[in-house]
Amino acid sequence: MGLLAISLTAATAVGCASPTDDGDDVAAEGADQALVERRVEGLSAIAPAPRLVTTRATAAMLGATLPASRKLVVIRELKLDGTAARLVVDATSLETAVVSSSALSGGTRAAVASDDFEATPYIASLRELATTRRALERIDDDAATGGAREPFALTVDMCQSRKPWEKRLFDWAVDLSTQTGKPVPVGVAMTGGWAKAYPNELDQLLGWERAGKLAITWINHSATHPLHCEDASCRRAKFLTDASVDFDAEVLGLESALISRGMLPSPIFRFPGLTHDRARLEQLSRLSLMPIDADAWIAKGQPIRPGSVVLVHGNGNEPQGIDAFLRAVREPSRAAALRSGQSALVSPLLIAPAPPR
Repeated sequence: MGLLAISLTAATAVGCASPTDDGDDVAAEGADQALVERRVEGLSAIAPAPRLVTTRATAAMLGATLPASRKLVVIRELKLDGTAARLVVDATSLETAVVSSSALSGGTRAAVASDDFEATPYIASLRELATTRRALERIDDDAATGGAREPFALTVDMCQSRKPWEKRLFDWAVDLSTQTGKPVPVGVAMTGGWAKAYPNELDQLLGWERAGKLAITWINHSATHPLHCEDASCRRAKFLTDASVDFDAEVLGLESALISRGMLPSPIFRFPGLTHDRARLEQLSRLSLMPIDADAWIAKGQPIRPGSVVLVHGNGNEPQGIDAFLRAVREPSRAAALRSGQSALVSPLLIAPAPPR
């Protein structure tokens, strides 16, 4: 049972909107208006990103309270509901939080050499990815996977679509949570277009997260998920590598959208179509984010192996991928392994070259 064997003809579809799907209209409509529950203003990147250490427990405006002695990297500045704030990454756990600027100034100190930020999982991972110019696609062998011999990370792309979402996929994960008694880790790669078009479905995801059924890592999948097809079939597309794309706006726009709905952007970004080039990878590195690809795009017939990063589309555009994934995880021996913990879904954050501790 070393891999989930999936018999499926390789998919040729992009997986997100095609020229006949009218998904571009959804993306364009949702780009500026998605998720307006809370007021987010002026979100911008900070470079170089300041490094701080908490001197006491520090409450967050969004996210968990930061204990004393936590090493933080400040990657964004913004105003949340009129209050000056910062988006920070815990350099050890890779978890994020939005903290008021006043709380940071009163409860932190500047990092010094002895804090050894360079050895933290976050900084070490950013450095390695910048040097190798690669994207994440496998769980690191040193990752803490809870003893599971066959761990894998499930990532679900939610790009623009006119089709009903794949609720059955999330129902399966919620049912697994009920059986194991703990939340199931899922990486949801969100776009502004899908979030705008399907607020009720997004509320359902948030409800499962609040109920402790799903442990969602919110992956940035861009604000509008542009296609920039190179032929009529859109089997070849430039996506974010097209020269006309405002890359920073795509990244920061989705972060604003997530925060405005009370969702914390993770330090992980998925390029639409898994399409990137050296220039875009360098831009992403300057934004202090890590790119994530996949080695098991299910609709393309790629099998799930121990340590795999699984990619399926939860937006209705690749039902064959959902069919194949559910067949695989419901196979009796695999289902038993998932219930017992021999096989386990793990957080996408564990894919970092230097996994969080």
